[in-house]
Amino acid sequence: MNKKNIVTKENIEKVAGWLETACKDFQFNDSPGCYNFPLSDDLVLAVGWLDGYDMADEDIIKSKEGRRMRPYLDGKIEEGYAVNAGIKVRNDFDCADYEFLNMPYYEDGEVWMTDISMKPNQTRREYRRLARWFLENFVSITNAYNKGEICYE
Repeated sequence: MNKKNIVTKENIEKVAGWLETACKDFQFNDSPGCYNFPLSDDLVLAVGWLDGYDMADEDIIKSKEGRRMRPYLDGKIEEGYAVNAGIKVRNDFDCADYEFLNMPYYEDGEVWMTDISMKPNQTRREYRRLARWFLENFVSITNAYNKGEICYE
C-alpha cells in the first residue's frame, strides 16, 4: 500500500473531523458504545471507552458512569473509563465495545498497539496530527499484514 495514496490532505481532514465529532459526543453526552471509521475491509479506527483510568487525571475525557474506588499504594484512587482511539480489527458482530475489538498482532502474541487516550480540549490541529498518525499506522499495519508479519484474527 502506498502511503502517498492514503495520507492525503483530504483523508486527514475527513478522519480528523470524524475523530473530533466522536470524541465530543463521548465528552458532552457520555454516550455508550463505540464509533468505528472503516479504514479497509479488515481494519477500523475505533473511538470508545477503555477502563482502568485514574479519574483525577485532567488530561482525559472521563466517563461519569462506572467509577469505583480501588486500593493504590498508600491510599485509594477513583478509577473509571476514559475515551481512547485506536486502529482495531473490524468485527461487524461485536463492534459496540471498544475493549472487545482486537488489535493486529504478531505470531508471538505481541500486539500492534495504537491506542491513544483522547484529551478533553484538543484543537483542530491536534485532531489533524492524530489523523495523520493513524493513517500512517494504517499503511504500516496493512503492509506488514500483506507481508505475513502480523495477523488480524
